[in-house]
Amino acid sequence: MRPLAASENKNEPTKEVSRHHKVTVSTSGLVSVLGGKWTTYRKIAEDTVNTIQTVGGLPEKKCNTEEIPIFGYDQNTNWKNPLHFYGTEAKKIESLSKDGNKSLSEKIHITKNQILWALREEMANTLEDILARRTRCLFLDSIESEMLAEEVVIIMADEMKKNSTWINQELKNFKSLIKNYKT
Repeated sequence: MRPLAASENKNEPTKEVSRHHKVTVSTSGLVSVLGGKWTTYRKIAEDTVNTIQTVGGLPEKKCNTEEIPIFGYDQNTNWKNPLHFYGTEAKKIESLSKDGNKSLSEKIHITKNQILWALREEMANTLEDILARRTRCLFLDSIESEMLAEEVVIIMADEMKKNSTWINQELKNFKSLIKNYKT
């Protein structure tokens, strides 16, 4: 859970509240981190380590998150590989099955293996999770995503052992969502 760090300015829109983080110390010495964004986690970690060192009377040591590669970092990334954004995990995705490496779409790259990976390794459990949050297909091409939805949800249902009622509900939910992305 990520509690938001409220501003002193009561007129500040809530969408701005979550963009900042605060590291606070209670009277008991409990250090809490409020707010922030996933994309600023290194700065949050640095501020937290610095605060804990001060509060705990620990020797000063520079926070080293800046030099630590993020999970999946691949120094020899093949930028032509459509799975390059998975970093070192791309080979694992490709190895899930030989028949699952073919793109389901001409316009945007998404494979059966990516769907299986998202379900098995990234805790995806809805069609929206797959087409919006994991593969970003919805943001790249909403019309193409809508055309892919049925094929993707069938792959999901097979992997998750879901029935036709679940498939129909997922498609209904996705069709409702996709209205927000069409121009």
